[in-house]
Amino acid sequence: FDYTYYNTYASLVGSITGWIGIVMFQAIMSDWNFRTLFWVTTLIQIIASMFDMVMIARLNIEWGISDKAAYMFGDAVIGNVVGMFGLMPMLVLTSKLVPKGLEATTYALLAGFQNFGGVVSSQIGIYATQYMGIETKEPCNFDNLNVLVLVCHCLLPLIAIPLTFLLIPNKKMTDSIIDENGAEILEDDAHLKNPA
Repeated sequence: FDYTYYNTYASLVGSITGWIGIVMFQAIMSDWNFRTLFWVTTLIQIIASMFDMVMIARLNIEWGISDKAAYMFGDAVIGNVVGMFGLMPMLVLTSKLVPKGLEATTYALLAGFQNFGGVVSSQIGIYATQYMGIETKEPCNFDNLNVLVLVCHCLLPLIAIPLTFLLIPNKKMTDSIIDENGAEILEDDAHLKNPA
């Protein structure tokens, strides 16, 4: 793609669809269970990665879909909507777990960990690309790119699903998780905090 398309049009469409993702989240998913939302988001991310695999295999050309349209639909549109679906419950969960008076510190730590995770994942991606023998300079070699995308974008996210049973509370996003003293609200006490 040319730089204008990649940097301007895709970013513009991505921003608009990110906003649509927030609106859809609020309208459809705001009262879902945290775990269910994480599972659905992970599965949608995996499906969105299939668009990359279609482009790598050049199936989009066989089907009469240009690379620009396939990229726009896969990465710019679905990627940003799903990104918002993943970001919103993380922010809601954090807001419910933060003790009063520590909100700014907690969000600063969250942003720091998110940035650190982004840097680490980029570095791991560079090493994985080199390990798979993918070359972007002459002579180019993309023979193992589909395998790399399959492993990194489809299989590795599935590893996180079993961790949800340990790390994510089995509560609705509208439920209270801790009380004013910072103690966990048990299922038996939940009706006292959230009367139906």
